[in-house]
Amino acid sequence: MELWRRVFLLTCFFAAILVALYADLSPVVIVQHIDFREKQKSEGSYMGVRLMTERTTRLAALPLQDYIAEATKGRLFNVEGRGWEPTVENAVAVRRSGSLAKEWQSRLPSDQHPMGVLFFSPWEVPVNQLASLFQKPDEPVFLVRGAGEKAVYLKAETRVYSDGDFHLGGGFTNYPTPPTDFLYPLRKWSPWIALAGIVFYIVLPRPKRPPEALAYRRWRVVLCDVAAMILTVPFFAFPFFITGGTVQAFTVGWPLFFFFWPIFLLGLTLVRVAEWFSSFALLPLGDRLRIWSRRGEREFPYSEMEFFQPVVIKPPKWLIALSWLGALAGKGSSRIGATGRAMILSSSQWGSLVIRLKDGKDLFLSITDQIGTDMLNAGSIVEALKKAGVKEVDDVREVRSLGLEMVRLPTP
Repeated sequence: MELWRRVFLLTCFFAAILVALYADLSPVVIVQHIDFREKQKSEGSYMGVRLMTERTTRLAALPLQDYIAEATKGRLFNVEGRGWEPTVENAVAVRRSGSLAKEWQSRLPSDQHPMGVLFFSPWEVPVNQLASLFQKPDEPVFLVRGAGEKAVYLKAETRVYSDGDFHLGGGFTNYPTPPTDFLYPLRKWSPWIALAGIVFYIVLPRPKRPPEALAYRRWRVVLCDVAAMILTVPFFAFPFFITGGTVQAFTVGWPLFFFFWPIFLLGLTLVRVAEWFSSFALLPLGDRLRIWSRRGEREFPYSEMEFFQPVVIKPPKWLIALSWLGALAGKGSSRIGATGRAMILSSSQWGSLVIRLKDGKDLFLSITDQIGTDMLNAGSIVEALKKAGVKEVDDVREVRSLGLEMVRLPTP
């Protein structure tokens, strides 16, 4: 049960990340208002400088209707019918920095596009009427509603995106960037998926043990789960966030997996530790120790124990060396942080009690945390062992490990 609690929690968080960054690259239609009168006045202008050529001089001198005919190149169409009036009004409003209704704000690009554009899906009303007019993806059509001085002109074009629009570190880089509801249509469900994992983690029944059984406090178990989440979820997510898309992380950003996922896989060992902490309970009896763990309930008679002794578990030397190498390789503030983490890792240790069984196997019981606080009432365990006549070894045994000894019980 404790395993499934954490599997479901992690699965929901991983799914929330994948869903949030799933990019829909279906074609879209971009609509914007065109003021041909203003456009004619700015002929020849480039980056604030006006350079008139023979062509731009000719265009600037044309009557407005002739200029429109020249600019639209026979691709000008009248639009009428349901949906075009609000589309025209909002296209004009966004071009003039006017206010839009909430449902129209969701059509604005994610970046602050200076031209003021609106996004539509090709099958939406009213742009679905334009399907037969688009001959090529990069060839726009011009639309007019009304006549004479009241005529309003729009420019509509289809846009097709691809994996090539995603870059490492920059994410989606095409311009203008589609609204979030268009580019990441499933993102609105992502928080609910993550919340489902949290709810399941909380409401799933906890293991039931006798009231007198020794077990780790709930807050310690939760803290271990939080640490496991911090080590696993971010390093799972980094390749997807850096690339900007779920599928694109596998097509464009696949080298990132080799860098981040080994740490993510290492973090899964901490999930196992958290599972063991939450499953573990111990009850000293007159002739045996009764232990509950992730593998179920087991009993260890005192008569089958040879001796017990204290153990100090420290991180492996190779892991400490790697942490210091990482600190020395860093620069600036990152080096300071890495040095601090290396110092903490170098001084980390936690206490355990090992019971040597007569068949040569060891039973490890994690007793203290890294600051020496007794987590399991070691005194009552030692008292029960002494009372049963189990030999005590005073020498402290040192074990270099990632901490998995604390979750190890002899194999039946």
